[in-house]
Amino acid sequence: MSELAYPDALPPEYRLHWYVLDRVLGQGGFGITYLARDTNLDQPVAIKEYLPIDVATRKADSTVRPRADDQTDRFRWGLDRFIREARTLARFDHPNIVRVYSVFEFNNTAYMVMRFEEGENFAALLERRRTLPEDELLRVLLPVLDGLELIHNAGFIHRDIKPDNIHIRTDGSPVLLDFGSARASLGQGRTVTILVAPGYAPFEQYYSSGEHQGPWTDLYGLGATSYRAIAGVPPLDAITRSKGVLGSSREVLVPARTIGSGHYSETVLHAIDHALAFAEKDRPQSIAEWRRELCQETAPAPVHAAPATAHAPAHAPSAPPAIATPLGRRVAVGAAFAGIAAVAGATGAYFVMQSSKPPPAPVPVATLAPAPTPKSIAPVGGLDQKLSDEKLRDAKVAAETLAAAKLAAEKLAAEKLAAEKAESERAAAAKAKLEREAAEKAEKSKAKERLAAPKVEEKRAAPAPVAKPEPEKVAVAVPDKPALSPPAGDVPAFSYYLGFAHRGDGEAMLKVAESYESGRGVAQNGVWACGWYELAGRRGVSGAKARKEAVASKLQPRELRQCHDWADGQAAPKG
Repeated sequence: MSELAYPDALPPEYRLHWYVLDRVLGQGGFGITYLARDTNLDQPVAIKEYLPIDVATRKADSTVRPRADDQTDRFRWGLDRFIREARTLARFDHPNIVRVYSVFEFNNTAYMVMRFEEGENFAALLERRRTLPEDELLRVLLPVLDGLELIHNAGFIHRDIKPDNIHIRTDGSPVLLDFGSARASLGQGRTVTILVAPGYAPFEQYYSSGEHQGPWTDLYGLGATSYRAIAGVPPLDAITRSKGVLGSSREVLVPARTIGSGHYSETVLHAIDHALAFAEKDRPQSIAEWRRELCQETAPAPVHAAPATAHAPAHAPSAPPAIATPLGRRVAVGAAFAGIAAVAGATGAYFVMQSSKPPPAPVPVATLAPAPTPKSIAPVGGLDQKLSDEKLRDAKVAAETLAAAKLAAEKLAAEKLAAEKAESERAAAAKAKLEREAAEKAEKSKAKERLAAPKVEEKRAAPAPVAKPEPEKVAVAVPDKPALSPPAGDVPAFSYYLGFAHRGDGEAMLKVAESYESGRGVAQNGVWACGWYELAGRRGVSGAKARKEAVASKLQPRELRQCHDWADGQAAPKG
């Protein structure tokens, strides 16, 4: 994809100190990444520019500025975190974490200089091959786990793990990229970002606060990335899953154990499903824990049947497995005590996510026979069993948590609906504007025809002129449109001509091309100047073709191809 697809990017050959930009590698919600050349060391580097698209934009002088005055604080706060993040990551020298060389401020923003890695993006590899066998998947996962563990131990989390942020070098080794979402240390509750990758972000990342996020958040991203590699598609997004979990219905995500059965080991499939647990407390809590599951370094505790008692037969049901999740223990208690079964089923995973105390140990069915109990326990639902005050309090908290979670889901749905409605209204307004302009153009054309018609009839009816010497006539051209009258100042004049150029005015196209060639009112860019001269020449504007050839002689073959491709498509750039 050419640089013309990135209207906010700096142009090729732009110089940042001793770095010269070559092309855009990609753009995300927080910035743009370029391939550049370090002219001091004569080697390629990757440079990431801080440019949060929701609060800032590129100005004509190449600086980055907040979109509005009330967004200045957000822009400056993010800029400070970007610089501190680069300085933190620069301390790490791990073969599977992108290497940060330096960071500097320029153009009212900051630039992070990183090692450029040759190879293929993991997302592109999966798109090409669709799935990976288990041995290749582990060759990607295990080195990434080692690097990520180093980051976690330093008090940071990545928060945006997905195939797009894993790069596979030419030797097959992986490197974890783009720590752009690693905006806060572990334990801090400051708002991080609402930009998430659907399918790869867990439910806790949809909240405005990061207090519930931790290593388990990154493990969800790794589990989702692994799921994509074995299923050929990413897992369902967390919001869709929440409708089933919080709505007291079944889990809508098809587990990895079902999809990969017969093609992948049960150990790996179980580890992936564990990492994809909906509630954060149901997932592995550290890299070390998940690595043990993935590599089966420690076997799960054996499952023993509950011992027979005087009140229960020897074939009583066995106790839950030792590796049962907190959610599983909640369900077991709910099944044992009918009085809170409906509440426990409705809250599901989300109750465990919000509970501040560890869940009680599972109660074997064999011990539910009548037995002496403390005086503070009262019978429930006719069963000969007792419920502690603590469990009653937990049930109340569960009901309140369920209501809050449903309210949050409804709020997200309402915001999405409002955004879709606003986008529809903008599209309708744009369509109406185009139709109005077309009608006005047609009306002007008809008016010109009506004015010309009487003159034609008059000419036909007039008698033949008497032959006599006539004075030399001077032809006066009647303009089809008013002459262009740009406002004062280079930047306003450029914007004025650009508007007419987008409407197909050849003279305006020539002016836009001259601005890009000279750098008056806009950043100098030979590719854009060439493209606009080409369009102006095709509309018969005098001198445009010669100017285009002069500019084209200074371009590289790749840049000249970009110029011609764009002009052939006849799509005006947004720059």
